[in-house]
Amino acid sequence: MSHITIRSAGTGTARVRVPMSKSVANRALILAAQCGGLEQVQGLPDAGDTQGLLLNLKERGQLMDCGDGGTTLRFLLAWAAVQRGEERLITGSQDLMKRPHAPLVKALCALGASISTTMSGYLVKGKELDRGELELQDAMSSQYLSALMLVAGSMKQGLRIRWTGKRLSTPYVQMTAKVMERFGIPAEIDAEGVYVPPAAPHSVDFEVPGDWSAAAFWFEWAALSAERELVLEGLELDGLQGDEACLRLWSPFVTATKRSGSLVVRANQAIDRSALHAFDLTETPDLFQPLAFTCAGLGVKAAFTGLDNLHLKESDRIAAVAGALKELGVEHDRSGSALRIGGPIGKKQPKPFDPRNDHRMAMALAPLAAVCESIRITDHEVVKKSYPGYWQDLTGAGWRTAL
Repeated sequence: MSHITIRSAGTGTARVRVPMSKSVANRALILAAQCGGLEQVQGLPDAGDTQGLLLNLKERGQLMDCGDGGTTLRFLLAWAAVQRGEERLITGSQDLMKRPHAPLVKALCALGASISTTMSGYLVKGKELDRGELELQDAMSSQYLSALMLVAGSMKQGLRIRWTGKRLSTPYVQMTAKVMERFGIPAEIDAEGVYVPPAAPHSVDFEVPGDWSAAAFWFEWAALSAERELVLEGLELDGLQGDEACLRLWSPFVTATKRSGSLVVRANQAIDRSALHAFDLTETPDLFQPLAFTCAGLGVKAAFTGLDNLHLKESDRIAAVAGALKELGVEHDRSGSALRIGGPIGKKQPKPFDPRNDHRMAMALAPLAAVCESIRITDHEVVKKSYPGYWQDLTGAGWRTAL
């Protein structure tokens, strides 16, 4: 199995251009596919999930293999369900097929879709969907709502989704609505849920913005690297991406200043290590890993809640973080979907870490090299799923890496 070793090095200023957002790109591609203009989506990232989605939409084959892409599979399920008269098998890797997709399949079928679960994947027979109302209670993934929203305009009555119970990752649903509006489809989000009227997407030029989810790992690097200044390029402060919350969540640990179209991020030299830092990540659970390892690396006490669906991701992310903290000798306590961190790193030369086939786990572990002698990560190529150039960007920014 491939591996990489990371060691901290250098001082001064480093510049990094963050990759384009795969979350935004994937939404735009589904909308563009419905008006026959995939080429109108510009600045697509090299992320495996996005490139896989693009290839499947270009080829429009009867077999659509989604690899490890959860968003790819769920968005394609909804897209295929409304392709009238066309039949497709939607499938993916063994790990992907073990993840929960049944709630989305059930929701689509309730709207009139024809989807059968087979040993190989989901057999989808496209048709017009004419039932315009649905209830989703305690949806464990916002991707279910986003997938439905992206094709709701093609439904005969549009779609009203009553979103009841706990609402997880709401900013991702809001992102979907904002991207839809760019394509001319109004989407209303209110206290009861979501409403999308029947409307076809318009053909528009769409530029994919820089990725705030990827920026989180550079915020972690900045927080743990007291002698480095990071200049992050390509980020927009426009409220489109919920993970722009990096600015707020890392504010105890870094200062971030807008300068000439870039964001300059430096470690905060006056961190209160006696205080308990409490983080509710209900709306931004993807930021859990880099934020948790930031706190561990700085030796601050922290409590994390709102992690309800993280056991359903590429790995059980709460368990994976807890396992890494144990190896690092960090006092911690897990209680259901909450985690507390109680002290500094006790082992500066840990054993190699297995990211458990989770791209975000690999990228979040790497910055601990700023406070440990070195960090070794197996299966380091897993980052191709969302940020293929991560290790090259790290080397270019002055950190030492060795394969």
